[in-house]
Amino acid sequence: MNKLVQDELVQLSVSQSEDTLEVLDIQLSDYFDNLLYLSNYIQFNEPIKAILNRNIERSEKGLTTRESNALDDIEISRNLEGLTNLLVPSYLAIVLDHGYTYTNYPNLKRGDMSWQELYADIIDSSNYGIHWIGVHPNYIEAEKEQFPYLISIAGVVKLTEKHKALQMISIHEEKIRSLLNDRAFDAQQEIMLVDANGKVLSHNKQELIEQDFPYYETMQQAGGYHVVQAHQKDYLMVSHPFAYGDWSLVSLVPQKTAVGNIQKVMGNTLFILLFFFLLFLILLVLLVSLLTKPLKSLNKVIKQVKLGNLNVRSGVKGRGDIEQLGHSLDTMMDTIEQMIEQIKAVEKSKRKAELEMLQAQINPHFLFNTLNSLRLNISMNGDQASSKVIQSLTLLLRMTFNRKNELVPLKMEIEVIRHYLRLMNFKSNSSIELAEDLEPSTLDFEVPCFFLQPLIENSILHGFDEKSGTITITSKMEGDGVRISVADNGKGLTPDQLQQLQAELQLTDSFEAENRNQSSFTGIGIGNVYQRMHLIYGYKFQMNIENLSSGGTQITFYIPGNQEG
Repeated sequence: MNKLVQDELVQLSVSQSEDTLEVLDIQLSDYFDNLLYLSNYIQFNEPIKAILNRNIERSEKGLTTRESNALDDIEISRNLEGLTNLLVPSYLAIVLDHGYTYTNYPNLKRGDMSWQELYADIIDSSNYGIHWIGVHPNYIEAEKEQFPYLISIAGVVKLTEKHKALQMISIHEEKIRSLLNDRAFDAQQEIMLVDANGKVLSHNKQELIEQDFPYYETMQQAGGYHVVQAHQKDYLMVSHPFAYGDWSLVSLVPQKTAVGNIQKVMGNTLFILLFFFLLFLILLVLLVSLLTKPLKSLNKVIKQVKLGNLNVRSGVKGRGDIEQLGHSLDTMMDTIEQMIEQIKAVEKSKRKAELEMLQAQINPHFLFNTLNSLRLNISMNGDQASSKVIQSLTLLLRMTFNRKNELVPLKMEIEVIRHYLRLMNFKSNSSIELAEDLEPSTLDFEVPCFFLQPLIENSILHGFDEKSGTITITSKMEGDGVRISVADNGKGLTPDQLQQLQAELQLTDSFEAENRNQSSFTGIGIGNVYQRMHLIYGYKFQMNIENLSSGGTQITFYIPGNQEG
């Protein structure tokens, strides 16, 4: 153990012993105050002195009888009636020099020596004050076994110039010992009352009474406490001067025990403090958790809203500020959700109107030119090929003017492209071929009608320098959607053209779309195709344009399975 800590613990133990002795001083002083009061009462009680003087006169005249002494006993007892029992109780003896003795108890036994012989020095003394006799064996025969020791004080009462009376007042030592035992805070602690000669007057261990205190000389040395060796142990000795008789109260406690007791008390105190601290901490955490629970709920809601989940609500209820904030947030989210639904409805109507507007932008020049070419060809060559061209034109016109359904199966859209390519070859006197690589599972997948036609037209008009080539259409399922590619083996796009076209795809504003190329069959360019698909499928739709390493251009679509709106 750290020496500084040990010294501090020793000081605490010494302070504890000093406090114990101070309390004992107060309690024992009450007992001896009573004895002094009784002694002073007899010293200055004139009726008692008169009785004693009368007894002396009878003795000098030879008139003393047993009856006269008995009457004196009765008169003295009447004067002291209730006083002795009230104050302690205590035991009183008054002895005259000619042998008369008054006691308030029976069965007096002094042994071989008389009172006068035993206390001759007190009787002969000119000091009429109190003499502190201390502890001695009990002279009351009936109580000697139960109370082996008495503590007494004595005094001389002056009756005449020639005669004195000795008064002896005693109490049971056991009463003092009981107080010492009550104040011992450890079974190994010794507490005692020691007189001015180092004799033990009372001790919490009865066998040490009337023994000489072996450390009396050490006790007289200066210092608040002393460490002494006893029973092969170090003892802390603390003394305290008693209020009467130059006596002292002494405490002896094993140093190890004293320090251990203090450590135990400090440990228990620390444990209690720690327990209440943890209890307070737990209550604080619970209180803070209770107070911040609405805030945590709001924080979770805000995070969900940040991730795009507008259906989440806090559900916080109450009258506090945070609860009111949560209620306001829920109300605001309800309003936002309603507004979004309204905006979706408006956008859907707007999209439908724009699609109808885009689909209505048909430039009749192609129709007229084709019909004119067909008329000239029929007039010059009436062959079977013209019949097929007319058939393709009829089908294409039917699809163009009959657009009740916005979506058609992919196989129908491919059929339209076949007829459209036949018409374009006829019109331009070209021999462009159509190659198909279609997964069967994609043929019934619904796609917007005429969405491939502008791409085929773009390849025919801008992709081939010669009037021959191949356009390849591929399709395959990908997830719940379909990926469709339109590629040609033409000359491809220059880097500037490719960059410009990719930038154009970012323009989805319907008013900007009106300024785009109007020269296609339907009047809808590649940009308009992207805008149309984006309006139908939203941000899930993907479109990419690239040059092939083998030559030519490829346009790839990803059409999701679940369209928006």
